[in-house]
Amino acid sequence: MKQLIKWSRANWLVWVIVIAYLLLAVTRTHVASTAALVALTTFRDLIVTLVVVFLIVGLFQVWVSEDFIVRHLGQDSGLKGLALGAGIGTVIHGPLVGVFPLLKTLLGKGARLGVVIAIVSTWAIKLPMIPLEIRLFGWKFTLLREGLLFASAFIMAPVMELALGKDWALPKAVDAVEPLATAPAATVQCTEPPEAAGDCA
Repeated sequence: MKQLIKWSRANWLVWVIVIAYLLLAVTRTHVASTAALVALTTFRDLIVTLVVVFLIVGLFQVWVSEDFIVRHLGQDSGLKGLALGAGIGTVIHGPLVGVFPLLKTLLGKGARLGVVIAIVSTWAIKLPMIPLEIRLFGWKFTLLREGLLFASAFIMAPVMELALGKDWALPKAVDAVEPLATAPAATVQCTEPPEAAGDCA
């Protein structure tokens, strides 16, 4: 029961949606059924993407070491880390619902908060779509939009770090384990005859 209460507090939005659907089912059945059908269709369209993302996150956890993340994307990565994050964001495709788990994994492995902000900021830049955008809207519009999006990463990242603090996303330090006290050496009582007492030293 306690676990259910704890889960309900952490996922209160689920209960809000359930109650909303129940109210719609009672008052406006047609609207409730249409909404449920749309929700199921959306879930069907996203389930493959989510499964692939979770598999990638699993491989990422195993293959990419924390030392690599900390060295290139960590707190001391500076401008280079932000530039790498902004570049990563331009090549990531798919909905953000699939990108967020990967970003959480990056934070858990020691990535800098600003790097994650940079990735989210430039996620809207789709490199394969640039030729189509140039054809439809012209190169001035395209370059200005893409340039502003890319530049925004270097503005939002330090602002978010200043607002939240650079240590906001760092894993909590593990309490140091005190070394076990060395047990005192047992005193051996010599029970041998006096002539053999030298063996008990």
